[in-house]
Amino acid sequence: MAIWKMYLITLIEIILFLIVGFLLTDNVLKNVYESAGIRFIGNVWVIWFGISFMVFALYTIILSFVSKENRLRKERLTSKTFWVIVTASIVGIFVPFFIGEIPF
Repeated sequence: MAIWKMYLITLIEIILFLIVGFLLTDNVLKNVYESAGIRFIGNVWVIWFGISFMVFALYTIILSFVSKENRLRKERLTSKTFWVIVTASIVGIFVPFFIGEIPF
């Protein structure tokens, strides 16, 4: 039963980070892109999910240093899929600065 409780907490964390990611994308990143001359139109949801997952990954990494007893967090940090998605989210957020538009 304890493992289901950890999965529920992880699901709630993901939903909260989607909300935080949306707020950061709409309020902060939109202004950063527009000040760099990048129109904030197109597949903005890719940027939203990228920033949400990047913040979630930072949260996971920081908590791994603070508390070491969470088994799911340990498995997440050793997962290759986790690191591939972190890399893809970083690329997805910073590519528009190099090509001048949101290409996705």
